[in-house]
Amino acid sequence: MKKPLFEDIKESIKKQIEDGVYKVGDKIPTEMELAKIFNTSRQTVNKALRDLVLDDIIERFPRSGTFVKQKVAQSSILELKNIEDEILERGNTYSSKLVCLNIVKANERVSKILHVVKDQEIYISQMIHYANDVPVRFDTRYVKPSCAPDYIKQDFKDTTPAKFLKQNCPVEKVANTIEAMLVNDEIAEYLNISRNEPCLKISRIVTSKGKIATFSELYYPSSRYKLTSTFS
Repeated sequence: MKKPLFEDIKESIKKQIEDGVYKVGDKIPTEMELAKIFNTSRQTVNKALRDLVLDDIIERFPRSGTFVKQKVAQSSILELKNIEDEILERGNTYSSKLVCLNIVKANERVSKILHVVKDQEIYISQMIHYANDVPVRFDTRYVKPSCAPDYIKQDFKDTTPAKFLKQNCPVEKVANTIEAMLVNDEIAEYLNISRNEPCLKISRIVTSKGKIATFSELYYPSSRYKLTSTFS
């Protein structure tokens, strides 16, 4: 059975995007131009373009035109998954930059979360994660030394903090709090975003061997990531 013409138009545009004829941010031909190319009506072209919008492949702006949309990566909030694995599974290259790894004294807020006394020494790390050299997440992670004593000795060149902790600090329970927010200048610079771009922030508390082991604050630029969940 022959496919409807709008499906052929859809596949043709998708292939041109995949082949790099149209790149992210590029404007594609108008409905009228596409109708002439495919020798069909604007109504048929409109149906193809509407489907591509629903598939998150293009975006349309009144009086401006139709543009190739930047793909937004997805991460499940129910899985404690290493971000390196997520990025590699999507066919992208992964890299990271360790911003800091220090011993600090727990302030009042963090001490309450980690269940330690105020000013007790804890570990802190900060890291930027990249997909194809584009920053997609910035982490601040607080670690209770008694739960992962060797954390401070790592350089995190061959592993990520999450992977190290999973191997050395078995996870029993994870509590996530998610909020949308504007970040400070420092985090915006790390993520290479405008101060006006909101981020998705996950505050994550991990329990291991009956104790709260880590508290993490994970920042995702909203234009580059979306969080999903599935219940059954």
